[in-house]
Amino acid sequence: MMPAADASPLLLVLDLDETLIHASEVELDRPADFRAVGYHVYRRPHLQTFIDHVLAHFQVGVWTSSGRTYAEAVVAALFPPQSLRFAWSSERCSISRDWTTGEYLNRKRLQKLKRHGYRLERMLAIDDTPYKHAYNYGNLVCVREYLGEDEHDDELLHLIPYLDRLSGEPNMRAIEKRRWRERKLQTVGEDGSPS
Repeated sequence: MMPAADASPLLLVLDLDETLIHASEVELDRPADFRAVGYHVYRRPHLQTFIDHVLAHFQVGVWTSSGRTYAEAVVAALFPPQSLRFAWSSERCSISRDWTTGEYLNRKRLQKLKRHGYRLERMLAIDDTPYKHAYNYGNLVCVREYLGEDEHDDELLHLIPYLDRLSGEPNMRAIEKRRWRERKLQTVGEDGSPS
């Protein structure tokens, strides 16, 4: 008998810059989709389809390492009011030092969400910057960086069915997600073998 799927809903923690949108101080070769605190903001292709789908099927929050005022403006432009579980910005990040370069880096510690009742096993971070998830790499689905120029980018369309397939799995941390575009999700059979 197969174990029952985990009933707790899957939480998606979405990054903003270079994941869902690209923001620039100067306009690109086309007009921006909207402006946010002085930035020209370009939506990633298929963003509305992606947002509509994830809001209908998952719990969704946003966590960006950008400042609060900018984050609030972008979130207000992208998401319907009260549709997100939370919208966090840089002040929720942990700062750590890279001892190789001496640089200080913002990290997103998903452990902080446990205090709000979320389980790491049922959480996925969607981000273009892996080092920000060094403490929770098992929860990361890394997407290609979006720089506002590729109008044929289809990353979000590929991500939708992948997230749907993952949603029934009990432990996101146990699933290999590197090269997710190329992999087929393997589920584990009753005897422990891939099926």
